[in-house]
Amino acid sequence: MNTKSIMIFAVVTLGVLLGMGGLLWQFGNTAEKPIVDIAGEMRYKIGSGGVILVEFSDFQCPACQAVQAPLKQILAKYSGKMQFVYRDFPLTNIHKNAQIAAQVAEAAYQQGKFWEMHDKLFETQKEWSGLTDPREKFGVYAAELGVEKDKFETDMESQVTKDVVSVDILAATRYRISGTPTFYVNGVKTEFGQLEIRLQQLTK
Repeated sequence: MNTKSIMIFAVVTLGVLLGMGGLLWQFGNTAEKPIVDIAGEMRYKIGSGGVILVEFSDFQCPACQAVQAPLKQILAKYSGKMQFVYRDFPLTNIHKNAQIAAQVAEAAYQQGKFWEMHDKLFETQKEWSGLTDPREKFGVYAAELGVEKDKFETDMESQVTKDVVSVDILAATRYRISGTPTFYVNGVKTEFGQLEIRLQQLTK
């Protein structure tokens, strides 16, 4: 290969490498691009601050239950600096009672008791997960939380309640969320084990 051929080959190779680098840079940045509306209408929200942590969760999911204690510690640690938004994503193909549990939490929300029911459902997950029909058990929880029985039972089965849950399910599907729990910090998908690092960076 003569000198001219070597120079041409080098230029072409450099061009290919630069092109690949540009594509990789573009893909990398696309993966990190925040999903602006991932929090939705923020129906189930607690806390205040500039950082928004969103969790897509399933009340019957064992992994979701397992992160509750450490998640509460994180919420307490960043109190006043962060908003936390819960969104429903009942995995009905593997969790037969997840959908009705989400409806129960929404029915409690309509009486100002969402977070109380949220905690109750996770704390008692093993009690109701295997039941053929957990509605009676959910009624017991509602009574313990001071929720008015007749309204609760009506709201639990209402189309309005089902539609509220469906909004979150559609969002999860649109953003190709495949499992629970799935977390987003300011619109960027973040593994649970990396939440602290990400939050520290954003709340300095």
